[in-house]
Amino acid sequence: MSFLILENKKIDYASLVDYEPAVGFSSYSLGILAFSKAWFTNQYLFTIQTSGSTGAPKTIPWTRELMLWSIGNTAQALQLKKGMHVLHCIDANKTGGKMMLARAFELGMSLEVVIPSSNPFENAQATHYDFASMVPMQIHYLQQQHQLDALNKIDTLLLGGAALNPSLTQALQPLTTKVYFGYGMTETASHIALQRINGVQATSYFTCLPGVAITLNEEACAVIHTPFHEALLTHDRIEMQGENRFVVLGRTDNIVNSGGIKIELEKVESAIDKALTNLKMNFYSYCAYHQPDDRLGEALMVIIESEPWDASTMEEFKNELKDQLEKVEIPQHIYFTTQLEFTSSGKIDRKGSAEKVLKK
Repeated sequence: MSFLILENKKIDYASLVDYEPAVGFSSYSLGILAFSKAWFTNQYLFTIQTSGSTGAPKTIPWTRELMLWSIGNTAQALQLKKGMHVLHCIDANKTGGKMMLARAFELGMSLEVVIPSSNPFENAQATHYDFASMVPMQIHYLQQQHQLDALNKIDTLLLGGAALNPSLTQALQPLTTKVYFGYGMTETASHIALQRINGVQATSYFTCLPGVAITLNEEACAVIHTPFHEALLTHDRIEMQGENRFVVLGRTDNIVNSGGIKIELEKVESAIDKALTNLKMNFYSYCAYHQPDDRLGEALMVIIESEPWDASTMEEFKNELKDQLEKVEIPQHIYFTTQLEFTSSGKIDRKGSAEKVLKK
């Protein structure tokens, strides 16, 4: 029989509708119990709030049919089935976490919930999991702690919620775990395309799931077509790699206009990643953004999560950037912070991090 482990309490799915939580259950756990009751009583309409990382937060409706369609596609692609044991270690109030609950309940997979934190295995009880989902921030933490091998206790791992930098992708290659990266948005109830990022089946592109088509608008941005969305516009610039296969190049809203020159933040961050990798310093987190400038309008800035470097290290880093970027793309300012800002969904908050360092 499938079950939910929540705050060290083992609850059979058949008992969830009438389950009375113990005194002292956290509001987080109570929210999970409320969702389980709604799911098992066949509630039709659910709502979810976007993270606000690419615009003002908004409430998105999900119908049960949309969620079941998404669950079916994921189950087929990742070979999920009844009786599997799943680790739930991401925010259950966000898109990925909510759909992890729905997948487990609908497919009859047992679910162990831990409070989300940088360490996904903190308070996890089992020594093996068939399936789990994580955000890149958690993978980065494991890399910093030299604990990436711990992921091998998971058979299939789904990543999403934020971009995965190249050096972190490379670090995942030796794992026996099958690692996938999802592409999607809140409106589509999780991913509509998947990319295998390690092993002999790894690809350099996303492949659309059944029932999904991708086209381009005049700005070369993805337009998503599903049985539930006639034409869902995105700000993601993509390049098609054949029918229903694509790579993401960046976002149209991640452009800095510095002195009339348009600079892509993703390109700058990719160069930072390569520079840090070449210097064997790729355990640092970082982001690029802009700050006001009287001459340029917007000046490019880089923020690195670290204590300030010495002059020699800084010079080496700048020289590496010069090898990766055009002269006009070199950051005018480099800042250090003890901790970057993150959105509630685990993405680096570029704007929040910039505001934090500029206040000092």
